Amino acid sequence: MKGIYGFLIVAMALTACSSRESKSSLDLVGKTIEYRYGERVYHVTFDSDTILHWEAMAGDEIGVKENETYVAEWIDSKKLFISWGETNGIVVSQILDFEKGKVHNHLVRNREPSMGEGQIRILD
Repeated sequence: MKGIYGFLIVAMALTACSSRESKSSLDLVGKTIEYRYGERVYHVTFDSDTILHWEAMAGDEIGVKENETYVAEWIDSKKLFISWGETNGIVVSQILDFEKGKVHNHLVRNREPSMGEGQIRILD
């Protein structure tokens, strides 16, 4: 009996792990997401599975743009956790909630953390 229970536990764990790998059918590579934080607007384009390009389209940083190396993991089929470090030293961590059209933003600037929320939508 112990062998069957052990087998079932291992089988359930493997099923959970394999379903985690394909949490979303949303492929972001080649797509641009518009971020809105009040008057600030950014376009973030996913060039590959590891490189993104962002550009400030409106607000006090208009025209600022960079390419960044990022890591990301799907939390569920509609929520993505993403993080990158910018050349100016800011560390960005976000949860993109595509179901609600929201971004939960966490920044670390000069070792000082801050957080905020904005709206997102996929442009293409």
